[in-house]
Amino acid sequence: MLFGYLNLISLATWLPLLSLIWCAYSTNTTATNLSLPVVDLGYECHQAISLNETGGYFNFSNIRYSEPPTGNLRFRAPVEPSSQDECLITNGSEGRVCPQSAGNWSIIAREFAQSYVAGLPFNYDLAISLLPDSPAAVSSDGRTTEDCLFLDVIAPQSSFNRNVSDLPVLIWVYGGGYSSGEKTGNGKFNPAGLLAASGGEPGFIFVAMNYRLGAFGWLGGDEVGADGTVNSALYDQRLAFQWVQKYIHLFGGDKDRVTVMGASAGAGSIMHHITSFGGAKEAPAFNQAIMFSPAFAPAPTDYIPTMTLDDLMQMLNVSSLDELRSLPSDTLIAANALQIYSHAPYGNNMYGPSLDGSFVQALPGQLLANGSFHKNISIMVSHNTLEGLTFTRPTIKTSEDYLNMFRHSLPTISNETLSFISDTLYPAVFDRTYGYKDQFQRALATVQDLAIICNTRYLADAMSDRAYGVQFAVPPGIHGQETSYVFQNGLTSGVTTSVADSLQSYIVGFVMNSVPTDVDGSPIPLYGPAAQLMRMAPSGSSVISDDTANARCSWWQQGLYA
Repeated sequence: MLFGYLNLISLATWLPLLSLIWCAYSTNTTATNLSLPVVDLGYECHQAISLNETGGYFNFSNIRYSEPPTGNLRFRAPVEPSSQDECLITNGSEGRVCPQSAGNWSIIAREFAQSYVAGLPFNYDLAISLLPDSPAAVSSDGRTTEDCLFLDVIAPQSSFNRNVSDLPVLIWVYGGGYSSGEKTGNGKFNPAGLLAASGGEPGFIFVAMNYRLGAFGWLGGDEVGADGTVNSALYDQRLAFQWVQKYIHLFGGDKDRVTVMGASAGAGSIMHHITSFGGAKEAPAFNQAIMFSPAFAPAPTDYIPTMTLDDLMQMLNVSSLDELRSLPSDTLIAANALQIYSHAPYGNNMYGPSLDGSFVQALPGQLLANGSFHKNISIMVSHNTLEGLTFTRPTIKTSEDYLNMFRHSLPTISNETLSFISDTLYPAVFDRTYGYKDQFQRALATVQDLAIICNTRYLADAMSDRAYGVQFAVPPGIHGQETSYVFQNGLTSGVTTSVADSLQSYIVGFVMNSVPTDVDGSPIPLYGPAAQLMRMAPSGSSVISDDTANARCSWWQQGLYA
């Protein structure tokens, strides 16, 4: 089953563009190095690498926020940089990308989605036969390094002229199935459109960070817990949020007005921050969150994380985490790429958040249901109308195929529970009474409920008096489609401009004034007891009732499928 299609479509198509520019946000730059500001962080002095004169903002690129997570720090929580007596000036001209990969199924998913939406036949066997043998044949990136924990700060020029630290901050957490992605999206996550939508001065500050991926950031199981950090990538993100608290005033930002925003795996990560430590420890370092299609493959036990670790060790002929930690970087980078590419089941990139007894004490839905989450956070949460298409195997045609989907993705599920799902929640009735017309659509509905859509219901229901809901209904409504609307900057193709303008207006209104408002000033209503959503479509926006407020999502939220 799942997870993480956001940017998997583009993994093979964007990576050849990597050599285009040294700074993904830098355009229309004429300022000299002498005129670009320098910020003293205590451990380095970082100079802006560019000034966008059209937008009026500086780009501080590739700022280190952690010591290199290498050597003994591999598979452990990150450590903040050590202070330095000497102010060494750097401008972040060297880009960094965390080691990554994607399952070979994502290539098929891209092709199948295009055929399905167009109503064309799809030859699955042919697609399988044409797959490249290895991830190296799909993509490579010379910037790849384990020492990848860097972030970018895009700050208005006026914030330095005014010498005041009062601007709201928007932190971007990218998606990519917990196995791929990087902070700029190779230029696709350019905030120019969002910054322009703020109406100019005073504007806001945009921050984007890298975090560890695949085996480097998401190893799980008891052995990792005993001699490492399960979910170390969540700690990467947490450290980046804390970095903003400590340093953003130097760029003109207000640490008490921080919104985090993510899509797909990025939004799924944010969901885990909201439920971090069961709501009992220090709250995450943000007061607002925007989550587009929060997604992850639920791991109700440590069975799958343990099997994934064992599989990686077997590939590398090692028998302990300590041996794995001692391997050369190139060896582990190659093994991580090959494991995910070749071993990941359809719709799933093998890695992601898992239970650790600390940061992730239970499934987020369970924690939200019993009140074990950080409550002083306002949210805007959104889902698309066809989320499951890119995660559902095209060959599901029988009830046995449907049941086998669960046996592979939830291997500890009981026969009794499986029968309840297949007989009661998603029965094999194909007259559209249950929203599907065949076995494939039945599987699609199940996948998107379990791993994406119901997550939005859990969040909005638990935080209903501080939640704003959106349904992104621009056809075809596949997972990740809204991201091009979020970052529309006038140059983005295939985007309905009116919808993009409204979505960016909602985002900016929420970031700057805590209320998402359209270009005409009309707000999205609170989710509230009535479970209201703003439906966004090419024909316009309208308030509807949330159809995820249903028995299916209520059952999934209990986590009874362990």
